[in-house]
Amino acid sequence: MCREHDVPDPRPGELLIRVTHAGVCGTDAHRLTGDLPPPPAPICFGHEGVGVVEVLGADITRDRAGVPLAEGDRVTWSPPTPCGRCRTCRAGETTALCTRMVWPPPFGPTTSASFQDYATVRDTAAFYRVPDGVTSESVIAFGCAMPTALGGLARLGDVRGAFVVVQGSGPVGLATCVAALDAGARAVTMIGDPPARLAVARRLGAMETLPLATTTVEERRTRILDLTEGLGAPIVVEAAGHITAFDEGLGLLAVGGRYLILGLYSGSATTPFNPVLVNNRQLTVLGSLGGPLAAYQRAVEIAIRHGQTLGFDALVTASFPLEQTAQAIERAQSGRVIKVVVNP
Repeated sequence: MCREHDVPDPRPGELLIRVTHAGVCGTDAHRLTGDLPPPPAPICFGHEGVGVVEVLGADITRDRAGVPLAEGDRVTWSPPTPCGRCRTCRAGETTALCTRMVWPPPFGPTTSASFQDYATVRDTAAFYRVPDGVTSESVIAFGCAMPTALGGLARLGDVRGAFVVVQGSGPVGLATCVAALDAGARAVTMIGDPPARLAVARRLGAMETLPLATTTVEERRTRILDLTEGLGAPIVVEAAGHITAFDEGLGLLAVGGRYLILGLYSGSATTPFNPVLVNNRQLTVLGSLGGPLAAYQRAVEIAIRHGQTLGFDALVTASFPLEQTAQAIERAQSGRVIKVVVNP
């Protein structure tokens, strides 16, 4: 439900943003369905945002990359705000691991959430100016998915020249396809559904797509072996968010392969695990949650480099007013769209 409150001017070290684009993420649906622990109510959430700087508080003259910032500039920001002081923050780890972060925030003024007309953002948040010539849609199209993909690939290590398999054709999977190719991967094959999302994956650069609905696990494994001269994939990225992807992903890896888990971050489902397979085939299994501050800056850079040529704008396939945020989340959960945006 929508509630109203006064909008105070920002304090020193804060900026007030008029929200224009609030991306809907799968996490929003997980929160409403109970896959994530319920926070005290009422809350304000929405963790992907693009908007216009209305007021700069004292001491705010630049974005987190040091780019000069003025009232009227467009910015993208990550509403979950790290403290900037704990050991995790000082080490430059992913912002989601900040030990003092409170997310989602209780309803009220001066929150950074994007499902509202105005957001108050602290100087410890990831906020970056969107340059002229880059549309807001091309930045919000991947929302937190691109920083998640970039953060995961940074943990994974060098992908140059590698054959990469991506499991899952939602925003994180599509972002991983773009990010891996931008980082020098030789080719990306995507496993997923529905057909419309796989078509987008091919437009974004995927060499081949394997639909879940019309192929079996064994058929997909056979095809990956065919594409890799019988070796298997050196890199597999799980972006499906479904527990069944884990076993299949391990089975697609070559000896010495690396498996990156990006999508399995909520729920309580488990699967049997054979550590002997990991040991004897010298596999690496890595988890990655979100991305560090720098990943949000790099997401803007990717929109600058590829947004127009790859048609990032067209990925925003549904939009809703703020009063219909619940319907927007429901539409995103349906899987029938690529990206849903709330426009306050």
